[in-house]
Amino acid sequence: MTDRVLNVSIVTPQSTAFVGTALAVTVPGSKSAFQVLYNHAPIISSLDIGVLKIEDPSNHISVFAVREGFVEVLKNTVNIVVNELIAATEIDTSKAEEDYRLARETSDTHPDRHRREQARKEVHWAEARLRAARIEV
Repeated sequence: MTDRVLNVSIVTPQSTAFVGTALAVTVPGSKSAFQVLYNHAPIISSLDIGVLKIEDPSNHISVFAVREGFVEVLKNTVNIVVNELIAATEIDTSKAEEDYRLARETSDTHPDRHRREQARKEVHWAEARLRAARIEV
């Protein structure tokens, strides 16, 4: 079964964050999360803030929190570009909880509509980090 793998790369504005093989990749699609398996149909999709999972050929699952981006799937190659990526193992849950609290206050009370929208994105980012950190693999 190990010959039925996906070639995966994840790129952020700062670096190439991941290059490797996988049995499955789950991404936070803009309409809904979806999973890519071997021989998946070609697709390009936008990604929202959320949780990304990669199951490697030894069945180990790596979990990440990601900001917006896109994914391209073509001929068992999965290319992911995201604005930010943090491994679940590196997430400071105390900081994410505090970020959530502060962003939530701003998203509900700030008089400027643009600032409220930015704060709502920060709420989602904090929620994604907390979800990723709490996933047991």
